[in-house]
This record gives sequence, structure tokens and C-alpha cells, in this order.
Amino acid sequence: MMVKIDALLVREARDGDEDAIVGLFTEQGGNPYGWNPEKWRHYYRDYTEGRPVALVAELDSKIVGHYGMLPIQLGRWPAMLGLHAYVTTAFRGLNVISALMREVDVRCAELGVAAICGFANPKFSMVKRTFFKWRLPVWLGFKNGLDRHDVQAGSEKFRFVYSPEWYVWRFQEERDAYISRYTAPDGQIKKQLLKLKPDSTPPDEAILASCEGWSRHAMFSGEQKDRFCQPFAVKAFSQDAIDEGIYESQNWFLEMGDSDTFQYSPWSSK
Repeated sequence: MMVKIDALLVREARDGDEDAIVGLFTEQGGNPYGWNPEKWRHYYRDYTEGRPVALVAELDSKIVGHYGMLPIQLGRWPAMLGLHAYVTTAFRGLNVISALMREVDVRCAELGVAAICGFANPKFSMVKRTFFKWRLPVWLGFKNGLDRHDVQAGSEKFRFVYSPEWYVWRFQEERDAYISRYTAPDGQIKKQLLKLKPDSTPPDEAILASCEGWSRHAMFSGEQKDRFCQPFAVKAFSQDAIDEGIYESQNWFLEMGDSDTFQYSPWSSK
């Protein structure tokens, strides 16, 4: 439902907004992602790949919505990664999120990026597709038992390309392979391969076979009814990127560590 809110202001977050933003993220009483002001600053003040943009929606001097963007490189195309979208429960209609997404488009145009992409949950991904002209070219499923063909990029045109400094920023240490320990809600311990550094030698086959992760062999162009898949959403602004197939699943290589959803807990010490 859309009801005009005349006093709604969308602006870039300022130093000093951290407490209010964390309060927004944790307003329902839980904090499953461990938000605190230091974590917000890690994303929006300490990022290594360019200047992040954190937008807030403000109503009567209170922050009621947030949407973040991090500069990334998708192959040869400059882009933004959208993340940390949240609107207060009192305004879960289209008003606040529409105002934020309009400003996202404005900022992307000003920056001249080719696209914006994101790993939102299925519900918000559908909202972006239905109301804001995003597309869902890739649905990412987990594969248990990896091999080298799963984890090494081939000729895909679109993949996340980062500096060496980004790997330390993202994982807080330098390794060739970032293998993480994850405890599932049922208590099962899983070994997850989040990311390989470019040009590094993959772990040996026995280690890969013990890991789960995203794989080109578990990437789909549409939603799968028989398994959970993570939707990957894209909105392209560059005709060149569209012509090169940014909306086609076979042109993507994606790793779990490209999404900040997956927290890194080292499987083993060095």
C-alpha cells in the first residue's frame, strides 16, 4: 500500500547515526547478525574498494529505513552491491522502501555504474523484481562435496573482482582458501568454502569433497521448487552489460563469500 508521507527525507548517513541505525536493525529485540556501531562503521567507513553509500530514510528526525551500497567490480564493469536493507515495522508498506530505492537509482546514475546487484532474501528479492525493475538471473543452490570444477572460475564474464586488501577486510586474515565452520539450526556442523583468492591453488580434492558451497553445477535460471536456492538480483543501467549477458545465469560465477550473509568462522588455524 502506498500512502504519501510528505515529511519523509532520504539522505546519506552521517557520522553519529550509527546508534540509531543499529537500533533500527535490532528493533524487534534480537540481534542475530551481531550489529553494533563498530560493525556498521566496518562496512561504511572502512571499506577497501571505494566509497560506500549508506542511505537512511528519516521521518520526524527519526531514522525509519536504511539501504547500503558498496562499490564492486563485476569483471570489467563497475557496479554496486546493495545490502543491509531494513525498514521499521511501522512502515512496512511501499512508502519508505520506494523512497530509498528511487534514491538508489539516482546515486547509481550519478556514479555511472553499470549495475547494482544483491543477495537479498527471497521475499525482498521478489519485491525488487515486482516493483523496482530488478531481475533475478541466478538462483544459487548448495552443493555438498565440491571439486575443482565447482570452485574455479571459467570464462564467465560477470564475477566479483576484489583487491588483496578486500580479503583481509572481509575475512580478517589472509589465506588462499576461506573455509568456514557453520552450525546449522539443528546443531549439525558444516564445512563451507566461502571464497578462493584469485590465482591461488585450490585445496586438495579430499578437502574440497568435505565442503559445501555454491557451484556452477547448482546455479539455476529460475526458482527451484524442490530445494532452497538463494536468489541473486540485478538491475543493469548499462546497455553494454545487458548486451554482454548480465541477465543470463550462465555468464555468472559467484562464491558464498561474495555475500555478507555468510559469516566467516575459520575451520582451522593456519
